[in-house]
Amino acid sequence: MKSKAAKPMANGGPPKTKAKPERKRPKPVKSEEDGEAAKPAKIAKVVPKANKKEKEQPVEEKENAQPSNGSKLSQINKAVFVVFKKLQNGPLSQKMINSLIVLLRDDTNIPQRTATCCYVLKRLIRSTGADDIKAVALAASYMHCILSSVPGIDALDVLETLKKDLAVGSQQRGKEDALAAVGQLVTAFCILQTPQFAAQAKPKLVASVYQILVAQLKGREYLVSMCADILAESFKQLPAEVFEEQVWPLLQPQLNLPLSGLKVNTCDLLFSVHLTYPSILARGQLLSSLWPKAPQYAQLFELYISGSTIHSDGVYARLARFIVGGGKELLAAWQQFVDAKQPLKLAAAKACAIQVIGHILLNFKAKEEQAVVDLFSPTTVQFLLQELANVKGDRSEVSKPSQKELRAICYKFEGSLILSFEKQLQTEQAKLQLLLKLLGERLQLDLGISLPRFSQQLIGTLGVQGLQQLYDFYSKQLSGLGEEDKPHGEHCLNQMQFILHHAQLEKEGKWRQKQLKLLLLAGLFHLDSSQEACDPKEASLFSRQCSARCEEIFLGSLLHKCSGLPALCQLLQKHVGFLSKQLAKPEGEGRLLRPRNEAARKAWKKVEKLLAHPSEESDVVAQTFEALILFVALAMFTKSPLPVAVLEDLIICRKNALEKGKKAADELKWQDVLTDALLQLLLQTGHFWREFVSLVAGALIPHLEPSNLEQVLEVLNMNRNPLSKKEEGEESDEEEEEEQDPDDSSDDSDEEDDEDEEDEDGDEEDNEESRLAQIRESVRQALVDDDNVADDASSVDWNDVDEEQGQRLNAALERSFQLFRPKSSKAQAKQGPTKSERIDNTSLLHFRIRALDLLEIFATKKPTQAVILDVLLCAFQVYRHSSGDTKLQSLREASLKLLKKLLTKNIEFEGEGKGQDKAPILEAIEQLMSTGEEEPAEQEPEKQQQANRRAKGEVTVWRDKCFAYLVSQGSAGDKSPKQSAVWSLLVEFLELWVANRRSRLSLASFEALFQAGQWQGVAPLAVVLASHLDVAKTRSFRRAQILKLLGEQFRRLESALKDPSASDSKEFENQLARYVEQLAAEQESSPKELKLLQKILAQGGKKRTQLLEKVKTLAKKPKQKVSKRKAEEDDAEEESEEEV
Repeated sequence: MKSKAAKPMANGGPPKTKAKPERKRPKPVKSEEDGEAAKPAKIAKVVPKANKKEKEQPVEEKENAQPSNGSKLSQINKAVFVVFKKLQNGPLSQKMINSLIVLLRDDTNIPQRTATCCYVLKRLIRSTGADDIKAVALAASYMHCILSSVPGIDALDVLETLKKDLAVGSQQRGKEDALAAVGQLVTAFCILQTPQFAAQAKPKLVASVYQILVAQLKGREYLVSMCADILAESFKQLPAEVFEEQVWPLLQPQLNLPLSGLKVNTCDLLFSVHLTYPSILARGQLLSSLWPKAPQYAQLFELYISGSTIHSDGVYARLARFIVGGGKELLAAWQQFVDAKQPLKLAAAKACAIQVIGHILLNFKAKEEQAVVDLFSPTTVQFLLQELANVKGDRSEVSKPSQKELRAICYKFEGSLILSFEKQLQTEQAKLQLLLKLLGERLQLDLGISLPRFSQQLIGTLGVQGLQQLYDFYSKQLSGLGEEDKPHGEHCLNQMQFILHHAQLEKEGKWRQKQLKLLLLAGLFHLDSSQEACDPKEASLFSRQCSARCEEIFLGSLLHKCSGLPALCQLLQKHVGFLSKQLAKPEGEGRLLRPRNEAARKAWKKVEKLLAHPSEESDVVAQTFEALILFVALAMFTKSPLPVAVLEDLIICRKNALEKGKKAADELKWQDVLTDALLQLLLQTGHFWREFVSLVAGALIPHLEPSNLEQVLEVLNMNRNPLSKKEEGEESDEEEEEEQDPDDSSDDSDEEDDEDEEDEDGDEEDNEESRLAQIRESVRQALVDDDNVADDASSVDWNDVDEEQGQRLNAALERSFQLFRPKSSKAQAKQGPTKSERIDNTSLLHFRIRALDLLEIFATKKPTQAVILDVLLCAFQVYRHSSGDTKLQSLREASLKLLKKLLTKNIEFEGEGKGQDKAPILEAIEQLMSTGEEEPAEQEPEKQQQANRRAKGEVTVWRDKCFAYLVSQGSAGDKSPKQSAVWSLLVEFLELWVANRRSRLSLASFEALFQAGQWQGVAPLAVVLASHLDVAKTRSFRRAQILKLLGEQFRRLESALKDPSASDSKEFENQLARYVEQLAAEQESSPKELKLLQKILAQGGKKRTQLLEKVKTLAKKPKQKVSKRKAEEDDAEEESEEEV
């Protein structure tokens, strides 16, 4: 098989002579231009070895870079030396690479460009043979960019330079030849990646490149691996005709061997030829080449799995494709081989097995689907899940390279499983079978998988039949739970809930209702092993452990993606009716998990009467009350602490709401009782209560009154706790006691104060005496002997006390005094809230977040002026209060979310035109802008002060946005912004801001007005601002602020002043002209003002252009020196203004 033609010269040149020293590859050394401390990752300058006479000469860069194509040194562009110096001394950047490419590509002097390209490529080729992987990678990247971007480069010339400067002997000896071989492979790979090679695969070039590559197949193992990977990737872009004529004759002598004569890389190269060019190397020819007699697949698998090296991903991918091409027989052979090899110990063997199985999942054909599923035998599944679990549990940062590679392979395998379920596996049965195999080995599959929600992603690919069968699988798992399997039971129920909520099962109404009834039984009754209601003594372990979770799933599933009230009422009627039948059975009452009292039974009878006469769908109020009553009636059987009074109140409310007769004056309105009931439901802990109240309230809000909104707003009053256990009557009594009679004399009040002080002193003395008494009693107990507890401490005979008893007495006395030792201020500060206080705070936080949902529904269903203003001010106060508290961040986010929604709504006013009363908007603006005017300064740590300043800044931003929104809504419907009710208030605010240093408004407040998209008052506001550009009346700092605002908002301003004939446009320019005249009359002008004014005048017509010329003239006037004292005063004023 081997011939002389099959042994090309290593460098493509003439035969080697005996001058061995001249054949060695030149060593890289540093030149004088490189400096003393060049970085190892930079491209080093390479100086060829020379004799002693040459060493005596100074080393110059030009002499070391003689172009190999006959060009003269003088033809090289000298600018390339500067670029290389930057590449060596500075960090790599895209800008440097681009500069080098531009230098070579844009050179119009063809001889100079050719010589420069030869020089650059020669240096880069030498650098690819360096003993530094970073330097090799950098040189290869530069070379690839140059070969791809610079025109006119002949790849054959590059190869000639490569053979000359990186020569490799026929037998690689020593490190230098090995490094040169790496350089040859890297350079050949760069040429293969160029677009010119792919577009114009000339026979001579192809033969030259592949001669270099094939020559390395006999080298060291890592060179063979590199060469095989490069060859396999290059086949994808090489046409079959060119491959057969130019490349295949070179490869045949290396690959036409039996399997015993091949290594992993050469065998992989053979597979690559077969898979890429099946017409050239058919499967039959491949098998006969590997095994002349009969295929021995175990021998092939052993070759791949027995090594200690983890190969590239493509090696295992091609093996997997070869196995898939062999059909069921070869897949079964692989499965048996992997099972027989268990347990695998080497990381390379594990990586091979996992990679091959992963690629089989991504490359199999539809007819081999069952054979692929059969690959996952119990042994293989156990091996795979164990490796995936080891990777997830390995948190160590320091690990071997092989372990890091294995970790990445496991991550990739998890993705392969998901992709196979989504795209490859077509039949429902195959998906379910494979998933059940995984779940059979590990029920809680996600505990050993790194990808989040892995099992749910697999379940999401199933259809209706597969989902129902998987639901039955989890349901059967619940019946076989043991005492220690409670986590497994909760996991099964969570998965069952996920399946119930799957979109594929939304149309399966009958099946879904059947499962909900089973969950209802499991949540409310004692169940035996057959899931039938039974006596408490016969209850199964599942019933005792998982009943609470079953009722949560049942109630949550009733509301999941509910289409509306009619659909919810139908579901509730069916399940309440089913529950009524269960209770009507003999001993049905005794099988309940939570027995009912007499009041609950009476209320249930009323519910059954309501169930017998359902409301009509057209009656929204009746249907809403029916849904409320039925849902609350179901919840009365659960662990929810709802009192029976809530259900009774709802039944009475329904009766009052549906009756149209007159009500008594002292009778409570049904709206008030209903609102209290809704707030009571929001206090419950289940997440489904929030969804239920939102669904029901949306239908009832239009029928509620403003006083009902006040009930919800009271919950969000951050100055009081609505869940306080103290009754309102007690609070009012205390307030009455604290109030003094106005007719009492001052003498009487002084006497009462003295008496109060005496009482306080007496109380303190009593407390001190009781404290001393406790200490005395504790000491007495410590001194009493254990054998004679009844005796008094005075009976202790101190002469008879031994050393051991003395130590015991000493420890007891120390504990007594330590117990009553007063706590320091630091200890009291560290002492946090108790557990009950934390629970109460969390409950209040969640309650207020849910109350914000009710406010959003109010604003959506009734966007009237009163509702929007009340909700807006309340949401802002909640946001302001919670911004500075780290424990209230969830409340802050909820209130901010509500604020954002409110600022997009338009207020619906009652009446039209002048009949609209907008006085409430003015009051709301006053209340909003007075927020936080007087806040006590507290001494806090520096970090806390910074956080508070940041929070206050965010609050101010949203206050200004709310202010702009209210101004915009207050001007809506008016012909002109100046005629609106808010204009006079806005002008007043502006005058106060200009006149005073500290004002409720800031520059950002007016900026928010400019950015309010719906407000039409930008032009008149700009005129008013320009009128305050008065040198005599307005301070320089305020004028600069006004100019800065007008300059930053000039686009919005110009669109508002686009009509030149409009009065606002003319008035604005008149005000600017007046201001310019005032500046001209002044002896000196602020440079900052002039600069800002020029920016404004640069945008406009002819008149502004004239004013701009005057301002430029003023800016050129010589400036008088300002005294140091005045400058300091101005700086202090500016700093104080900025702080405000």
